[in-house]
Amino acid sequence: MQDTVRLHEMTWPEVQAALDRGVRTVVVVAASTEQHGPHLPLSTDELIAEAVGERVARRLGGLLAPVIRPGCSDHHLAFPGSLSISEELLVELVASYVRSLAPHGFHTFVLLSSHGGNFRPLKTAAQRLQAEFGSRGVRVAAVAGDAALMDMMRAMVEEAARLGAPQDVDAIHADACETSIVLHLRPELVRADRLAPGFTGRLDLDTLFRKGLRAITPNGVLGDPRGSRAEVGAAVLERLVDHLVDNVRLQLQV
Repeated sequence: MQDTVRLHEMTWPEVQAALDRGVRTVVVVAASTEQHGPHLPLSTDELIAEAVGERVARRLGGLLAPVIRPGCSDHHLAFPGSLSISEELLVELVASYVRSLAPHGFHTFVLLSSHGGNFRPLKTAAQRLQAEFGSRGVRVAAVAGDAALMDMMRAMVEEAARLGAPQDVDAIHADACETSIVLHLRPELVRADRLAPGFTGRLDLDTLFRKGLRAITPNGVLGDPRGSRAEVGAAVLERLVDHLVDNVRLQLQV
């Protein structure tokens, strides 16, 4: 058997063997396919989702479901190449994962997102799934909603600042945190000659989602990617995983 926790890389007998060993947790991460400034690929959130999801799954002793993409990215559609789905479709996709896997014997589902626009619909998905499956012994832990998004970004920014890449911004996007993570994971995808600051300062989420990024930052960046380094990305990634695992374990009390 391959040493993988990625469900889509396993054969069905390997999934059965995991169930026979007592694996009952599945991590579901919603990502996006959207612009990330002039220097990062549209797949940035997908890359982060795969890396974070795999690490969280290993820490929790579970499996990682195929990352969901695209996500809810209407506020990025003014930039060419960005894709978006409706919030209701994302909720139904997440529900379909659970409805497919719960009958196989998995009973704990962890819902995460690497993209800010998915946090509100993920909260709705968690509530619906708990109502639908709670009486059948299925547990749903979701890092979702506005407060969870702000806490997650704060943890990332604090770690980056500790390592010399501070960000004076309320919301991050294609900044030093994300750019450093991609430099750590796939450095060949970073257009290092195109690093440029975007919007910095105070910005609430409602304004961001209502106006869209192009009205706020012409280059699509929130923060400043200059000073990004792979070692910062590795540290931010681990801090993010710690933050998510702690949050999930608190919800599940494990």
